[in-house]
Amino acid sequence: MGTATSRKNVEVGKVIEVSMEDVIRKALEKVSSLGLEVQKGGSFLIDESVVFKALSSELRRYGILYLDIREALDSYRDLVEEYSRRIGVKIPEKPSGGVLFYVPEGVKLREPIYTCLAISKPGFMQKVANLYVIEDGGEAVTAKGCLAYVREGAHVGLTGVYIGKGARLVSVMLHNWTPKVTVTSYTKVLTLDNAELYEYYINLTPLHRIRYIVDILLKGVGAKARSDMVVIGRGSSDMMYKVNARLLGKGSSAELRSRVLGREKSKIVTKASITASAPETRGHIECHGLLLSQDAEISTVPTLHSSIPETMLTHEASIGRISKEALDYLMAKGFTEEEAISLIVRGFIELGIDKLPTRLRELIARAVDTIAKPGM
Repeated sequence: MGTATSRKNVEVGKVIEVSMEDVIRKALEKVSSLGLEVQKGGSFLIDESVVFKALSSELRRYGILYLDIREALDSYRDLVEEYSRRIGVKIPEKPSGGVLFYVPEGVKLREPIYTCLAISKPGFMQKVANLYVIEDGGEAVTAKGCLAYVREGAHVGLTGVYIGKGARLVSVMLHNWTPKVTVTSYTKVLTLDNAELYEYYINLTPLHRIRYIVDILLKGVGAKARSDMVVIGRGSSDMMYKVNARLLGKGSSAELRSRVLGREKSKIVTKASITASAPETRGHIECHGLLLSQDAEISTVPTLHSSIPETMLTHEASIGRISKEALDYLMAKGFTEEEAISLIVRGFIELGIDKLPTRLRELIARAVDTIAKPGM
């Protein structure tokens, strides 16, 4: 099948609202009809399971493709190649996992669709490739979880994202690794006229090393992007995060925000850059670090660059520790020292939750509560 086949299920210009609750219910009903015991949960593991295939089948009724990337390379290769070329990424021939997520023109999927990718074999190198395409006027919410069930392994991830004219994507990523896992991740995003991207990332656990890079190309007129990143350094983690936004379309804008928490012997570097190459553009970088250990290290590097005068780029950055005055104030209100520290930490890392859909807001709030507890 090709690109034309994947689009013919939806009338061009027609807006279709898709309820994920109905999609999941119908998918589970199909599985139950086969005599399998199923229970509605918060995520679907991307494998050859009957549940995933049923979900994929239901979504296809709306023209939405939600497939294992290996199946997509077999059945929708021209679509994969077309959008990979537009974005400027190369999907490898033999990835070990990943997804194609394609939303046709005018289709709006405002509830989250969950993807979970896990390392379950010790020493395994997981090579993941993802392609997300939101056509003109479409909307989608994706929640991706990457985790390890074993203490050591490697994850190499490549993701291409295309957001068409007037389209919108909310993308949430949760990393939950183990102390001897090494991670390399690269994401490239292309946004067209009046497209919107909101990206939220949170790391929950220690790991050996991570190199995480995101390039956002705001090519369209009036395109907007916001990236919120919460990084928790624990153990002896070696962590480097880099987010770059290029303002290429007239009136485009970007906000890059990060909160970094340094615990134990972690070493964390966050880099954020905005480059303006078109008039009437705006950009803001905000990166703040909080040290909770004498042995942790945090480095924040905001960079602004413009080749034209008709732009406004700003940044703010700080690294500090919990002030004695703030602790004394809360303890005077009746909180213990541990409770006061937890409240301060939670307030510090609570970034961008109000931008998320309700279901994801509750999920992230629980994670933030866990992180803020003393000793976590």
